[in-house]
Amino acid sequence: MTRDVPQSASGVLIVGTGPAGLFAACELLRHGVRPRVVERRAAPHHETRGTALQPAVLDIIDRAGLIEPFLQAGVHIRQIQLLGPGLKEIVSAKLAGIGCKYEFQCSLPQWRTEAILRERLESLGVAIEYGTEVKSIEDDPAGLRVTLDVDGRTEILTTAYVLGAGGAHSVTRHSMQEHLEGDTYDGQYIVADAKTRLPCPPECGRVIVGPDGFVLISPLPDERFLIFVNRDEADTRRELPASHELAALLDARVGADIGLHDLKWVSYFKMHKRAAERLSDGRRFLLGDAAHLSSPMGGEGLNAAFMDAADIAWKLALVARGAAKPSLLESYAQERGAADRHVLEVSDEIHDFVIGLVATCNSGAMPVVPPADPAEAVAVTRKRSMLDVSYAGSALVGQAGADVGGAPPGSRFGACHRLSGTGHHLILFGAPPRLEHFRARWNGFVSIVDAASAEFDAAEVGIPDGGALLIRPDGFVGFRASPVDEAAMAALDAHLATYLIPAAMRASSSPSARKEH
Repeated sequence: MTRDVPQSASGVLIVGTGPAGLFAACELLRHGVRPRVVERRAAPHHETRGTALQPAVLDIIDRAGLIEPFLQAGVHIRQIQLLGPGLKEIVSAKLAGIGCKYEFQCSLPQWRTEAILRERLESLGVAIEYGTEVKSIEDDPAGLRVTLDVDGRTEILTTAYVLGAGGAHSVTRHSMQEHLEGDTYDGQYIVADAKTRLPCPPECGRVIVGPDGFVLISPLPDERFLIFVNRDEADTRRELPASHELAALLDARVGADIGLHDLKWVSYFKMHKRAAERLSDGRRFLLGDAAHLSSPMGGEGLNAAFMDAADIAWKLALVARGAAKPSLLESYAQERGAADRHVLEVSDEIHDFVIGLVATCNSGAMPVVPPADPAEAVAVTRKRSMLDVSYAGSALVGQAGADVGGAPPGSRFGACHRLSGTGHHLILFGAPPRLEHFRARWNGFVSIVDAASAEFDAAEVGIPDGGALLIRPDGFVGFRASPVDEAAMAALDAHLATYLIPAAMRASSSPSARKEH
């Protein structure tokens, strides 16, 4: 039996309930759009998978109003240790002093991350449709024609937008004729969730290298650990290792008895560096693993999925509500495409660094990492915490006046957690001309913030002589003006008008306004 189900012209269908799909749904709801969420699995999974939420993503989760359950459920990782043969420390890095609200990683099993997001959706009345598989997505004059298999029953719906968050084998990506281009790293790997008796400093993640490979050990709640280890090249078995077999492999890699026990979950996997060339065709958008795959050595794949969701949600909500031009959606592929490529570069850099240390050990030498300049060390840690993600060069980023350093357009605004709501914020350092006209024109979209009253420091954000910063709904700097004069305000107004619809135009195009005329 086939059932046709029409959906509104602004309808949004989310395919997949990993972190990307669930967080996109939460963010769309926060921005005033209720999506439909489908999942082909019959029930949620209970696998550990991606675990560490980076500092930059904790900021995003904070803005979404979801940070408390994550902080309560997770373990905070404040230090990363790199150890060599004999468990001798090669180098360590602390996350203190990296310049953000959350100077730690928050580590918890992926199933728990997804449970927190599901609980938020359920509290807002959104039910996830399990056992619903998307069979095809086709272009249609009214939008996209989607064929669903709902527990053996065919349903066809027409929707305006599809967010493809269904993982590496994405039906959404296939419908766009896109592929994950790139490479697969040599070797095969094991991931596990278990306990160990190896002494470890509190709030510390470790990578241990030796002549035959590496072991990554990252803390989880309940005194458990996420463990990555490379398999022996001769090991081509398909059956998963028993606890004693995995313990023997880990002991050989570490060169000590780590006391593996209470093995809860184990899986084989390969490591990739791949990305889709196009993340969107205007109606279909790829998020998370559907869009990119990176080495888990960098701990960034899960976090890039959250960033994908945060970027598309505010833009799609504005367009779906008729408050922004459809061209706004073009910026998703531009911004996230560049950011995702950066993620792959950073993850690849970390992966190659670790494999290089293994090669050094294999040659019989002890790896040595020269001490880094303190400023350089902070910059490296910020990069690996994803605090350096930038949308510079995007059409949604602009500037008027002098280039004065500080927080450049396109960068993450470090104090974004101090701005509430779902709109833009204009932080003013000084009194601009025609402010009331600007306020009326962008009423409901741009909140005016007096920097002095809110205790923002002009020198700290890079405009010591006064000016203005436009902070986008996702916490990134959209526009910077210094000084904030007539020309700068005109440039800012023109910038906003490239993608937002001014209040007067929205009012004149509303049904009630048309009736009055």
